[in-house]
Amino acid sequence: MRTTTSHRKSAVVVALAALALTGCAGYQTDPGVQRHVPSVSRQDIITKIGFVTQDQCYTRAAQHGTERCERYLAQVRNIALSATDSTENPPQITDPARTLEQRVTELSGRGCFPPQPGTEQECTRLLVAADGALDDLHAALVAAPPG
Repeated sequence: MRTTTSHRKSAVVVALAALALTGCAGYQTDPGVQRHVPSVSRQDIITKIGFVTQDQCYTRAAQHGTERCERYLAQVRNIALSATDSTENPPQITDPARTLEQRVTELSGRGCFPPQPGTEQECTRLLVAADGALDDLHAALVAAPPG
């Protein structure tokens, strides 16, 4: 009996992880993702970046475009907010986090969800820029001295 319960728990964990990694699964953004709950530590933020960078909106941004990237961008925005919320983070972290938030805001304000035929190229360019800003924040988090 114990093996069956353990197996079920493992299956649930795997299923939840798979759901977390499929941010491009649909147009509707999960309301829970829109609520910002700040991460407790820099390591938490680094871990979250590790999860979102497995999304097609990051891994194949130039080919994928912004189609079904609302959830992904909501998660990226929450990461940026977490990095700026903490008073212990130095400007080496908060500056790239603010840049990331600006990139996401710009992309969200351009009518890219879903992209229209005339905006696809611009929306894809903005998505690639947001992904680059996420990379910059990740590098800053890794390089910053412990706080």
